[in-house]
Amino acid sequence: MRKTFTMILLLLTVLSCLSAQGSGESTSSASEKHMVSFTDDLGRTVNVPSDITSVTPSGSMAQVILLTFDQSKISGLTTAMNDEERVYYPDLNDDIPVLGTFYGKKANLNKEALIVVNPDVVIDIGEIKGSADEMISDLDVLEEQIGIPVVFIESYLADSANTYIRLGELLGDEERGKELASYAEEAVAFAEDMKELFGGTVSFYYSSSLDGLEAIPSGNFHGEVLEAVGGVNVVPSTFSSGGNAISLEQLFLWNPDVIILSNEDAYNSILAETSSWQTLDAVKNGRVYLVPEIINNWIDSPPSINRLIGIWWAADVFYGSQAGADVRAEAERFYSLFYGYGISEDELAEYGI
Repeated sequence: MRKTFTMILLLLTVLSCLSAQGSGESTSSASEKHMVSFTDDLGRTVNVPSDITSVTPSGSMAQVILLTFDQSKISGLTTAMNDEERVYYPDLNDDIPVLGTFYGKKANLNKEALIVVNPDVVIDIGEIKGSADEMISDLDVLEEQIGIPVVFIESYLADSANTYIRLGELLGDEERGKELASYAEEAVAFAEDMKELFGGTVSFYYSSSLDGLEAIPSGNFHGEVLEAVGGVNVVPSTFSSGGNAISLEQLFLWNPDVIILSNEDAYNSILAETSSWQTLDAVKNGRVYLVPEIINNWIDSPPSINRLIGIWWAADVFYGSQAGADVRAEAERFYSLFYGYGISEDELAEYGI
């Protein structure tokens, strides 16, 4: 009798284990996402979920672009936002964590925090950093360390449309990608038309420093939008890419048609009646402009999708009515399409638009 009872207990134990094992396998398979292959712009084949619902950017440029694509998918930021900035992102999670950035002089990515957030994919967007081989190695190592797919999408001003097409493919929303790509194509084509029609007819000087005397040289990405519409930078390309402190005497020698500043203090100081800049032709002719900064600077900070609206503004600044650019209408269209935000007349009027 005891032997029979023992056999029954053993049988029940085995059946219980098998049942638990089957239940565990079922739970495991249900929690795993279906994976598909995606070839990024470095040629890396990365396995990503077929239905991506959570993404984090690896840097500031990626953050700006991803926020314009779909705010609701963002599960981590590279840099914090203040309350004023949050107004422009109504679909962004209130308690979203700040994870830092992977590349750059101030790289500070918190990999442990990123692992806790556990997004479906980490996305880097922008130029190739160093060589392609170096970047492939960087991203492969990062992917191995965090156990999360990492994808790179290349992005430059001229191919902004392709950036959105690729995002649409990756994130499973090709319609949204094509919608944003269409605007980008239109803006870049407009810049090309402006350069063909008026290129070389207007010279400019651009600075973002507090005193307005740190020069941005020709060919530098900070002035790319201004050159894309045909403006001629008076600062030679032989100047270094940063820290070009010049004298006011040098600026008088260059004597640009237009002066563009991104620092409001510099702008106000230069236009003051007591300013030593008053005898420059651009100042006398009322051709000194402050770059609009609504969410982001329209010219270069960061060098991202915010530059598309900057194309229309720069053409209007350089060529006036000849450009045929309705900057106010374009701004309303841009912010509505990319951010779902209704820009106000007061916000535009602050920059004379």
